[in-house]
Amino acid sequence: MSLKAAPFIVALLLVSAPAALAGPCTQDIVSTQEALDRLIADLAANGPSAPESEDATLSHEPTPGGLAQTEAELGEGVAPEKAQAELDKARAADEREDSDACHQALAKARDAIGLE
Repeated sequence: MSLKAAPFIVALLLVSAPAALAGPCTQDIVSTQEALDRLIADLAANGPSAPESEDATLSHEPTPGGLAQTEAELGEGVAPEKAQAELDKARAADEREDSDACHQALAKARDAIGLE
């Protein structure tokens, strides 16, 4: 193998590694999390605001669960918080390669935010 090909081969291995490590419903988790993130962003943009948290003043990035909890505290429903909790369960099941439990948790998450 020439040294010129080595970076390409390393890059190819790095790109393919996540796919090889994916669980039975990883892609469904990703798409549901994206839908939940969009819902939370819409709620945040159109709803009441909250005072800046101490973590925010320290430049800490918010977590999806933290955003969902804040939206629930602002009276914008608990659907995002429930969906995030179910997504957390789905991720745990996905890591265990428990497809049935993963898809059950995903169904509950999607139902909580009105997705089919």
